[in-house]
Amino acid sequence: TALGRHYGIFAPTGSTWSGTGTSTLQSDLSEKGYLSVAILPDNDLETLELFRTHAYAFVTDSKISWEYDEQVSEVISTYTYETTLMDSAEGNINETMTALYRHQWLHTNENMMPFSYTSAAGEMKLTDGNVFNTHHSFSGVLPALPDEGDYNRDDLLAFVNQVSNQVLNVRDTYNSGKEMGNFANLVHIADQLGANEQRDYFLNQLKSRLEDWLTAGGSQQYVYNSDWNVLTGYPSAFGADSQINDHHFHSAYTIMSAATIALYDSAWASQDQWGGMINLLIKDANNWERTDTRFPFLRSFDIYAGHSWASGHADFADGNNQESSSESINFAYAAILWGEATGQEEIRDLGVYLYANETAAIDEYWFDVDNEVFLENFPHVAVGIVWGGKGAHATWFGGEPEFIHGINFLPLTGGSLYLGKNPEYVLTNYNTVASKRGGQPILWKDIFWEYLAFADPAQAIADFNADPNYQVFDGESRAHTMHWLYNLDNMGRVDTEVTADIATYAVFKNDNDERTYVAYNAGSSDRLVTFSDGFSITVGPKEMKTGSALAVSTEEDVETVSSYELFQNYPNPFNPTTTIQYQLATASEVRVDVYNMAGQHIQTLVNGNQSRGLHTVQFDARRLSSGVYIYQIKTKEFVATRKMVLIK
Repeated sequence: TALGRHYGIFAPTGSTWSGTGTSTLQSDLSEKGYLSVAILPDNDLETLELFRTHAYAFVTDSKISWEYDEQVSEVISTYTYETTLMDSAEGNINETMTALYRHQWLHTNENMMPFSYTSAAGEMKLTDGNVFNTHHSFSGVLPALPDEGDYNRDDLLAFVNQVSNQVLNVRDTYNSGKEMGNFANLVHIADQLGANEQRDYFLNQLKSRLEDWLTAGGSQQYVYNSDWNVLTGYPSAFGADSQINDHHFHSAYTIMSAATIALYDSAWASQDQWGGMINLLIKDANNWERTDTRFPFLRSFDIYAGHSWASGHADFADGNNQESSSESINFAYAAILWGEATGQEEIRDLGVYLYANETAAIDEYWFDVDNEVFLENFPHVAVGIVWGGKGAHATWFGGEPEFIHGINFLPLTGGSLYLGKNPEYVLTNYNTVASKRGGQPILWKDIFWEYLAFADPAQAIADFNADPNYQVFDGESRAHTMHWLYNLDNMGRVDTEVTADIATYAVFKNDNDERTYVAYNAGSSDRLVTFSDGFSITVGPKEMKTGSALAVSTEEDVETVSSYELFQNYPNPFNPTTTIQYQLATASEVRVDVYNMAGQHIQTLVNGNQSRGLHTVQFDARRLSSGVYIYQIKTKEFVATRKMVLIK
């Protein structure tokens, strides 16, 4: 035991020790020349004996593999160890023991042992065996938000036109990338508005800049360094050339821009044109093929920590570090879009693996959404930088609260929806910055409005409209901010309870319990997309499509408010004409609808003003097949739903 921490030291059977009770221990190691050391969760002799049985299974290799199960939108990550049993004495087994991080043990079906450790990343729990799996749900991404916002289309088009004559400049890998990312967002907005001339202008600007980047000898170019197995862009920035920093950050914008072009011009993105170079950029940051020795396997991503690192040399006392977790997600998002747009499932699945694991890690280690990782006396709700040995409420470029919090939001894209799955935390995070400013954020306003819209889009819109002369963040546009805010205001909160059997999807739910389902089909033929709650939608080639339905409860009844009474009998067999009765405490505008259990609308029975008192509605169910249906009574004051069973 040293400094309150306990260690087990295991020598070969037959070894002798000397120096017990002193500061120096010595062993002859039974002349076999090996030992193992374990940090122990406690100093019980039973624990020491348990660890002894595993102490001679020396780990000789470890590997990660992953599978994206598209049908259920789940990523299964398999961690495998190879071990060699060095001492076959009685009781010793050829299996190691592993401490899992929080983002792992929360998402595993393995049997966890009753031991844990404290780490800078929260509690670690112990498991034994040479294989363990984690299961992370994948909540989907979109090329852009759909055209569902209640915005003034002329105003939105005017914002598009404000930037439709701008030129993408020759800049370094990072700043050029941000400019391209802005144009990639504008491509989709212009397309939705039918502004084809503007859309094509943005696309042509992207092609021009990317072709310069992807051509050797241009004003911007990539150079391969075989000494470091790295592909570096010049002009460079932030030590990407001299320290191999931030390659996944910089390349993400380039890959996402190329994926946007691929959705409109598949020939441009083919492997014999520009697609081959985009694949190399992906491999430089996170090579998915172990057999391709031009690049290391998953250079940026730490398969055990569950997230990427940004520093290339990692020569710090606190280990490696990553500041902008959201720009790391931008890489995963770009890989998903590129893989989908070009029909390369391996690249798409790489992106889904990175995305599902790292979004889980961000929730735990950057945001601590469950209040289980940060120390109790830590005075902040987020960190700006995660290190191997600590978390820092700071950035590399400044201490303004908007920088520390906002660097883990940007860029806001169709790959950012993971930020909205916990709206209560969004408000906590946003309000922390507002409190520090004594009002509202004063820097990066558009980034913070877009983040706030995950929880309170009405307030975000009010702030946006009240400040027409705000300074636009580089990499953003007024058009994209307006489009983003009004879409979320209309569709509601991000709903991760429902998944789909396609990678490019999203689900939202509003305050009236109505879901908006969105899917994008990058393929060349119609695709039936089925959501996990039974809702389905057929999406045409290169089409984004939305559908809406009541979010159906699987419970027998949904609790109603006290001002409302509902009466319903359930005859068996079911009479094809049934009576629905409901009591209104006050006169109100009423809508009564029938849905199937997938939430798809069947029929509207009432839609208008009704007086106070008991109301009766007849519903003719003769055209329906046997099954379970839902009827919903909705007023401005409440929504009530009930199941009914139809048996023919």
